[in-house]
Amino acid sequence: MNKRNILLAIVFAIIAPLSLQAQFARLDKYPQIPSHYDATFVDYVKDFASGVAKTSYGQYFGQITRDKNIYGFGAYYTDQDGVIYGQYRLGDYLFGIKMGVRTAKVGTNDHYICYDLTTGDPQYIIKDSAKYTLPADYSKTYRFESLNYQNGDKYVGETVNGKREGYGIYFYSNGNYYYGRYKNNERSGFGALFFTNNTITIQYWKEKEK
Repeated sequence: MNKRNILLAIVFAIIAPLSLQAQFARLDKYPQIPSHYDATFVDYVKDFASGVAKTSYGQYFGQITRDKNIYGFGAYYTDQDGVIYGQYRLGDYLFGIKMGVRTAKVGTNDHYICYDLTTGDPQYIIKDSAKYTLPADYSKTYRFESLNYQNGDKYVGETVNGKREGYGIYFYSNGNYYYGRYKNNERSGFGALFFTNNTITIQYWKEKEK
């Protein structure tokens, strides 16, 4: 190998990791929804009652319009995609967690991160029909875990450095559960609390100041 080729190889070895890091500096795991968009959605759906709907896709429990349309926060139990917690509009999935047997996909249908449920490791990101392989050390920070607590409660969802951060479901020992976003172990923004008596309340949690 001549000096020119050696130099090119060295340059590529330096640039390639930097390019990968730059790529992921710009690539979000899923769409970052502005708070005012979330607030507008909640303003529209907050008075919709909860109910159960059966479709060819599966069974839905969550908010339903007066015209019996699936609209708002809910959970869809399907054979194809497992349980889907999140937000819906006119029956269509907008954003949330698709939790199957082997994987959990967090985001929208077109932009999401996929986690391996057997290990908790992030596998890849899908955005605009493109598949992005994750850096090897990505799983040291971002994971999808099941955390059990002494009082019988359980959290299933995203974590960052071992803390609840991202989107997840918090299951209470009494059978109720909460779906929403977390930041530094605390609830943040809008989320929905699902009760065993088939009712739902939408809640807002202000991010705590450090």
